[in-house]
Amino acid sequence: MRMDGCRSSCAGAARRWNTSLLLALFALTSLTGCGGCNQTPAQQAAAKKAREQAEIAEAKKRAEEEKKNKPFVIGRLTPLLSENLIETEEGFSLRLAKPGHWTTTIQPMKANLADFEGRITIAAVDPSGTPMAIPHTPYEMTSSRPAVLAKGRGKRVENELLIPSNAEKLNVVSELLNNAGSLADAPLTEPWTLMPSHQYFFIVLAREPARYGFLKVTDAVKAPFQDLNGTEIPHYRVVLADGNKPLPLPPNVLTWTSVAYVVWDEVNLDRLDPAQQEALVDWIHWGGRLIINGPDSLDSLRASFLKDYLPADVGERIAFDQAAIDDFSNGWSQRPAGKPLKPISVTKPWSGVQLKPRDGGKALPHADKLFYERPVGAGSVVVSAVQLAERDLVNWPGFDGFLNGALLRRPAREFTVDGDDVGLQSFWVDAKERVRDAYFTTPLRWFARDAATSANARDVATPVNASNQYYGWQGGAAMPETSLVVDRAGGLGEWNEFGPVSEAGRDALVDAAGVRVPAASFVVICLAVYLVVLVPLNWMVFYALGRVEWAWISAPLIALAGTMAVVRQAQLDIGFVRSQTEIALMELQGDLPRGHLTRYTAIYSSLSDTYDLEFENSSAVASPFPRDETWTPAIGDVLSTVAFEKYDQPRLRGVEVSSASTQMIHSEQMLPLDGPIRLYSPSNNPRLLQIENKSGFNLSDVAIVFRDGSNAVEPAKVTRADGAAESPDEVQRQGWNKLKGFWLGDFKSGTALPLPPLQPLAVAKGELPFAAERARSTQLTSGERLNIDPLLRMAFWFPQLDDPIHGSRDEYRLIGRIDEVLPGSVVSPTASQTTGATVVLAHLRRSDAPFPGVDKNSPLDVQPQGRKNAYEFEDEMPDPSEGN
Repeated sequence: MRMDGCRSSCAGAARRWNTSLLLALFALTSLTGCGGCNQTPAQQAAAKKAREQAEIAEAKKRAEEEKKNKPFVIGRLTPLLSENLIETEEGFSLRLAKPGHWTTTIQPMKANLADFEGRITIAAVDPSGTPMAIPHTPYEMTSSRPAVLAKGRGKRVENELLIPSNAEKLNVVSELLNNAGSLADAPLTEPWTLMPSHQYFFIVLAREPARYGFLKVTDAVKAPFQDLNGTEIPHYRVVLADGNKPLPLPPNVLTWTSVAYVVWDEVNLDRLDPAQQEALVDWIHWGGRLIINGPDSLDSLRASFLKDYLPADVGERIAFDQAAIDDFSNGWSQRPAGKPLKPISVTKPWSGVQLKPRDGGKALPHADKLFYERPVGAGSVVVSAVQLAERDLVNWPGFDGFLNGALLRRPAREFTVDGDDVGLQSFWVDAKERVRDAYFTTPLRWFARDAATSANARDVATPVNASNQYYGWQGGAAMPETSLVVDRAGGLGEWNEFGPVSEAGRDALVDAAGVRVPAASFVVICLAVYLVVLVPLNWMVFYALGRVEWAWISAPLIALAGTMAVVRQAQLDIGFVRSQTEIALMELQGDLPRGHLTRYTAIYSSLSDTYDLEFENSSAVASPFPRDETWTPAIGDVLSTVAFEKYDQPRLRGVEVSSASTQMIHSEQMLPLDGPIRLYSPSNNPRLLQIENKSGFNLSDVAIVFRDGSNAVEPAKVTRADGAAESPDEVQRQGWNKLKGFWLGDFKSGTALPLPPLQPLAVAKGELPFAAERARSTQLTSGERLNIDPLLRMAFWFPQLDDPIHGSRDEYRLIGRIDEVLPGSVVSPTASQTTGATVVLAHLRRSDAPFPGVDKNSPLDVQPQGRKNAYEFEDEMPDPSEGN
């Protein structure tokens, strides 16, 4: 009984204890949230996110502590232009670069333990980590820059890298080296993304860059082209940069070749150093288009480095109501093959400024008092009287067409939808096969790189073997395959080793730098001089001194001196010593006192040696120049490494030249001149045109030519009488016969003269313009001149209608030559024989390019249902049908 009672009592106690425990656990879980018992899914997600953020914060804290114990903290190597493109969850910059372009890089680093002096070296590498070969040369190349780090202080180290044009995938390695050349820290290898040939950067510099986020989703930027694979490759990468912070603008304009447009809005001028300012001005002169938000920026630019290029001055603050923008709205809402778009609705008057156009400033079509532009060299500057990010303007269905045709000055487009399988596509009117052509996406043109080139990327269908065709293919024919054919991997602006200008420079250089065997006359002349000095002159000298017997003593000395002179002269003639030959092209734009100098340099050595090239200007870039397009290294060949270094001056170091061989170098730089070569009108007689040379160089064989842009043609459409296509040379000659010109001859620096009447040219087949005048000039010139006719032939090339932005512009041009090696480059060891010649190409004046007009239709015409303006936020979008 006692045992049963105990069991009963214990069992009851146990039941009471279990009940109490369950109640306590229930209360505890109620107090702590129960991990989801009483939480909604949103609360659970928030709790999970909070835990993840806490874990990330803790990991970052541990990483920061670990960094403090490392000798160096080295950040990611990033192209400067894409540093502000943050599109990853980790907050890293997208590393975008165009193949074949020079790129400015940026890399943060810090020394924790002590001050450090060394260098940072970077290189494009293959999957094994080996620097990639420069195509068709026996070289690979690295780039290096000094790295001087103060203990505990972070520093951003810039460098410049040439991206290989043949790279399909790109990895870039960076190494921190001490002064002894040893690794100071572990190398870092980063994968970079290659931009397609037609894609360029669109830079926005603004005090509030987020206001311009709408640009990223406009059709002008996104370029909708949805094919069967759903691909859509934007025309631009929009970079939004804070105008009050360090700006992602390289200090060297030759690394701006992948920048198409720049928007400027309240930029802090103190954030631009002189090198960046100069680079921006040069970029505009070579075709760049600067778009300035006038109401907030014009006043601060009146006394800035841009003051001479502004199309208008700022006046009083004014407001623009509906009536003030009606003409603008109606003009840019029209669609020739579609329905007019809904006009702008001004919800409240737009705040803006009065614009007072300067000489050369003109209103954009239908935009008088609102937008003005001014040509600057090959480029232009645009200013607005209203805010570029004005809400009513941006939300207007016609804004994308205005952006494309007026602000960006690109050709008109046509939108289509191809059935149910293919979505919205945009084409260039009258050029549907050039959807991805760099000539339509960037206005920048560098003559030495881009003249007479193609830059399209197009899909080409080719049949495949019938055994591989898909089942059921129509008619049993071979299944076609589509492949992308790219004319130039880097599009326009690519470092071009085999373009028409480089080929012309190579041809002239090979001819000028060839080994020459002395003529028979050389032997006869040397023998005659020797006999005259040895016999009559020797005897006469000592006869006058009364010591004829001494003539026998001097005879061996004269023979020795004569032998040395003959050997020396023979060395200079046939190249048994070091020799340097340079063929160059200097391109000038308008009134700018700087020229783009492209050098093709040949170094010959009778013995194996290693050469360095140093440049006086910090803008210089250089690499080995291939002799032809067929050479490739054989299996087992060891490539030499050349280093492009930027210390106090840029230099290309370590160019190995084998015995009795010639190595060629391609370099470019911006060369400062004493002043411009310009065409101008005196203030007292605006109808008189005068040409002036203030460059500091005396020019010879100068011709002035004028091309009427209305005579431009499509080169591909020039045919013979029998219907066959004409050769490129004949197409060019036919173009020459449409020029007007005048032979000026010598044109010394510091002189000016009225522009004489220009006469139509008549160029014989196989000859250059002004062939007879050139022949007479050569006869009157003392000494031997290098034959630079291949490069002169290219200097007479003008853009034709296949260039939709510049092809139809009128142009005055000066073409001449300088028969010497221009300063700014030093080769060491020094060559005993140096010869050179430079073709001068000065774009004196261009007319405004005609505006392309409005788009043929709009996306609303082909997608009336469900189409949303890409630049609107979803909660702000009106009914698309209201746009019809």
